[in-house]
Amino acid sequence: MSALFAEITGCTKPLMISIQSSHSSQIATANFEVVETTLDIGSEITIDLGYVDNHQQVFFGYVKSIDRKEPEMTYQILASDRLVRASEYFIASTNPKTPFSRSNIALEDLVSELLTMSSLSLTDSDPTYFTIGTSSPVEVNLTTALDYCTYLGNIVTWILWSDEDGNIYFKNRKPYVMDGDVSIGTLDVNNSIQAKTSVNGTNLRNKIIIYGSGSIYAEASAESPYLPAGFYRTVVISLAQLFVAQEMAQMAADYNLTVLNRLSESMSLTTIGDPSYLARRTITANFPTLGINNVDYYIFASELSWNSNGFTCSLELKK
Repeated sequence: MSALFAEITGCTKPLMISIQSSHSSQIATANFEVVETTLDIGSEITIDLGYVDNHQQVFFGYVKSIDRKEPEMTYQILASDRLVRASEYFIASTNPKTPFSRSNIALEDLVSELLTMSSLSLTDSDPTYFTIGTSSPVEVNLTTALDYCTYLGNIVTWILWSDEDGNIYFKNRKPYVMDGDVSIGTLDVNNSIQAKTSVNGTNLRNKIIIYGSGSIYAEASAESPYLPAGFYRTVVISLAQLFVAQEMAQMAADYNLTVLNRLSESMSLTTIGDPSYLARRTITANFPTLGINNVDYYIFASELSWNSNGFTCSLELKK
């Protein structure tokens, strides 16, 4: 294996770099220690790391804090990816009687507008086929742009994230392997240590009830082989402002049943570092002793750890 490589905007002599990304957290973070830097709070940075013969950009974001360490005389720096701008943009109308509102708008278009208010823009999105504000305007006030975008995404089980190049997506990305996913590599005993599998039904829900506006309501349910016959674990979603059409309420119920009516099958492990092992990608696991023979998993969470001693990745995988 070739020598380690790392390059950070405005920094020299990196000593330690940690990049964390996760399906459940829209904002990826970077924590690094360097000997010299010209960075300031708010500086835009990129991080490229790996090995001399295998490295790539793994982070794009903004500096959030800088600490000077004694007696080491080094800088400890924390950065967040581009969506931190949406988490910092608080929507508050000057007149509480006239909040920001939209009518008859596709859900993904409202997400796009809220990001634009935060000086961001969507690179790409999947159509939700979900139109809101049809009978009365959707009002957005006293919330951050990111929180409201997340709220909208949860309704249709879409997610919002920024990738390592700073591109922002709002897509039908489920927390497991989907049709069309392509593996970026294989994990096995030759490149991994401390592999552990887990199966649980803690989050399994097989009945979804939606309460909407007026007389609108919907239900989606299915028997689960992991529960007694006729037994249902139920979740209720009540959003009168958004569910103003029967079709939308049923769609939301169906979407949520697809995501929730399943076991959580996961694997955690530490592997030799690879800069492509970032969250929201698919990878193949081959551990015959664990009963896993070339099975594709979704990278639910990733932590890249780079320092003078080496480069490793800690991964949480789901299928």
